[in-house]
Amino acid sequence: MTSQELRQAFIDYFVRNGHAYLPSASLIPDEMSTTLFTIAGMEQFVPVFLGDAPAPAPRAVTVQRCLRVAGAKSDIENVGRTGRHGTFLEMLGNFSFGDYYKSEAIRFAWEFLTGVLTLDPAKLYVTVHTSDDEAQRLWENEVGLDPARISRWDEDNFWTMGPTGPCGPCSEIFYDTGAGNALGPDDDGPNKGNRFVEIWNVVFQQYNRGADGKLSDLPRKAIDTGAGFERMLAVANGKVSMYETDLFTDLIAAQPAVGATSLAPAEQLVRRRIIADHARAATFLIADGVYPSNTERGFVLRFLIRRAIRNGRLLGYPREFLADLAAAVVASLESGYPELRARLVDVQNALRTEEAGFLRTLDRGSELLEREIDDALASGTQAISGADAFVLHDTYGFPYELTREIASERGVAVDAVAFEQKMTEQRERARADAAAKRAMVTVTDVPTLSSAFEGYGGLEAEGEIRAILVGGAPVEAIEPETEAQLLLDRTAFYAEKGGQVGDRGRITHGDAVFEVSDTQYVGEAIAHHGRLVRGTLAVGDPVSTSVYPEWREEIRRHHTSAHLLQRALKDVLGEDVMQAGSWVGIDRMRFDFRSSSGALTPHQKRAVTQRVNELIRDDLHQHMRELPFDEAKQTGAIMMAGEKYGDRVRVVQFGPSVEFCGGTHAHTTGELGMFVIVSESSIGSGVRRIEAVVSKAAERYVEQQQETIATLSESLAAKPDEIVERVERLQGDVRDLQRALAEIKSRLAAADAASYVDAAEVVHGVNVVASVVREANAEALRSLGNAIRARLRSGVVALVGVDDGTASLFVSASDDAVKAGVHAGNLVKLAAPLVGGKGGGAPAQAQGGGKDPGGAEAALAAMRAALHGVNGAA
Repeated sequence: MTSQELRQAFIDYFVRNGHAYLPSASLIPDEMSTTLFTIAGMEQFVPVFLGDAPAPAPRAVTVQRCLRVAGAKSDIENVGRTGRHGTFLEMLGNFSFGDYYKSEAIRFAWEFLTGVLTLDPAKLYVTVHTSDDEAQRLWENEVGLDPARISRWDEDNFWTMGPTGPCGPCSEIFYDTGAGNALGPDDDGPNKGNRFVEIWNVVFQQYNRGADGKLSDLPRKAIDTGAGFERMLAVANGKVSMYETDLFTDLIAAQPAVGATSLAPAEQLVRRRIIADHARAATFLIADGVYPSNTERGFVLRFLIRRAIRNGRLLGYPREFLADLAAAVVASLESGYPELRARLVDVQNALRTEEAGFLRTLDRGSELLEREIDDALASGTQAISGADAFVLHDTYGFPYELTREIASERGVAVDAVAFEQKMTEQRERARADAAAKRAMVTVTDVPTLSSAFEGYGGLEAEGEIRAILVGGAPVEAIEPETEAQLLLDRTAFYAEKGGQVGDRGRITHGDAVFEVSDTQYVGEAIAHHGRLVRGTLAVGDPVSTSVYPEWREEIRRHHTSAHLLQRALKDVLGEDVMQAGSWVGIDRMRFDFRSSSGALTPHQKRAVTQRVNELIRDDLHQHMRELPFDEAKQTGAIMMAGEKYGDRVRVVQFGPSVEFCGGTHAHTTGELGMFVIVSESSIGSGVRRIEAVVSKAAERYVEQQQETIATLSESLAAKPDEIVERVERLQGDVRDLQRALAEIKSRLAAADAASYVDAAEVVHGVNVVASVVREANAEALRSLGNAIRARLRSGVVALVGVDDGTASLFVSASDDAVKAGVHAGNLVKLAAPLVGGKGGGAPAQAQGGGKDPGGAEAALAAMRAALHGVNGAA
């Protein structure tokens, strides 16, 4: 049975039994999810289980794509090394939303496995929860299963998707592979060892676990089946390993021939399996709108891609093999996920871009990592410090997981605790700005509320106060000068969403005036952040909401410019341009995008600007429609990859620009006046950012540019069109002066070198020049050190430079000194902490530095002591 046949057989069976077939959700879960990626088939139905959303059908069947590479469900360490672990997987699922329960779910499972797949019933074993007597009776009495083949477990048979959310007891079905392997002490039951493979899990969803860990009953009992597709396919084909099925054999066969490698044949196969698995995961992640980055989902994707590339390097694969392999992934899976084919080019472009960047990172970081590993082995510590691992990650872009894996291959550990401490410190710094922007309020802090946005048609609307928060806590009323958040049932204020900032304005009730400084979502409710200027406000008060006209007008003009820019980019660069994010404010707009073209050339930038301004001059009128999602897709409107859309969506059109969008927009493009690109730059691997202005902000920007040009013309005594030539001439003069200065410094250093060599001392038969050099930065110190070494010929030069609040370190050793045991890199490592810094290098030459020049003498003394053999120079 092929993978396509099994996938379809599962769907067909449950459709025959009254289930509605629903397509797979994205790998990016709902924003309220507690998981980074979709890890189970039931995730898209969490709101249904909780009673917060209607059921799409009484009973449903899905084949859900999942990713388990982060958090509690991660299998990354076992990928390719066991026959059942992977990062990307498909989960077969049948669901009941209060329609049927345990009896029918158990019958469906047994009938599909033994009837449709014709598995031998004698090879199937079952587990149930220790408290679930009902499930035990159903398996014995309705299925007729021998009690000897039913085991009862506690935690192993209570399913949760995370620390909170729907959960309940479960019943798992295991297949006895009868692999013939010698059974060890852990092979005493279906939940242990390698002989028994779990192929089905029926979860009896009946509880919701809150943030406090307590269980409460769900509104209705439900069925949630999770059956691992890859494992079931292996069993259906009589294979012990899922890597022996067409899902993986096709991808392993599609990989290049193994080139020059030191890996044993068995290890080569493991690495090829890892590549196949990671190629599947990376292809789906990019297709779902995730791109390599240094944060969250993008970081996980980057790690998977880089891990695959490194394994390809170990196998001697050529460049861009992973981008080529993506085509094989699409061919393997497009029967179940036809949308993959349309995203192949973008997937391949993203993989090529990431590989090009990583190969530079790999060359740069690998050299440093290998040095750290050698030092760890030489010193006997067998460990790399967390600080060094963090430098590799933060400075060189070398993923910690890759550092740990490479070090482990050579028997060296990494101080994970210290590394995580460094990461925590960095995260806390990054979160400081976000925490200062607004009070962090969770949905559980306030009553369940929702707000209607009435601002599409104007700047004013009537509403009622449903809740007031002060310092995140609900209160009944507030007095003047109180900072608070008002949650209303209806409002003209647009809450920050989709990159558009929240509105500002006033909320009034009688003589009470509340100044709104920001508008944000709290769950489904719109929270107005601000201060009560006068009067009093209480829950239940009817209020008038009024947005500041200029605030809204300038924001909607900039938002419209983002739509026109995307259209222009596609017109100039091609339809493969894909939005990767945006931010819209009152005085500027940012638009992030991916394109196979890379950075814009000056000609392309001019063409994009001209195209946007053409659309502005055409004075195109806004045409907005609210349509059912499927009908909206037929319009050809641009959708944001990975974005969650409801049953109905707003389609906003300005002539050739047609997009899904819930933001506010100009009535006509003519309102924008003029479009100017302020900057175009790279913000990450393959992601470009354009910052632009329109309307009044564009006028101010042009005025400032004109003033700057006028000032430069006056300063340089040149006409505006002569400024570039004049600056180029001045730059040439500066370069000539710098070369002359460098030559003078070199001569002075050579002259000074003689006096340092004359003062050299002999330590254990080795000439040593050791000194603190005042008013010498790193460059000057290096020039002096090299001049001393050239004159000294044989020996060691150890210098500490002090200049303008900093300290620099330079150590150089001749070949005979190195043979005598001197290691320049170790000497710098020893001295660097004493000047508040770090450094290192090769045995023959090393550099470092710090921000504490007061430790210069101590640093020199430490190197002297090491050279004299007190602490050892090697």
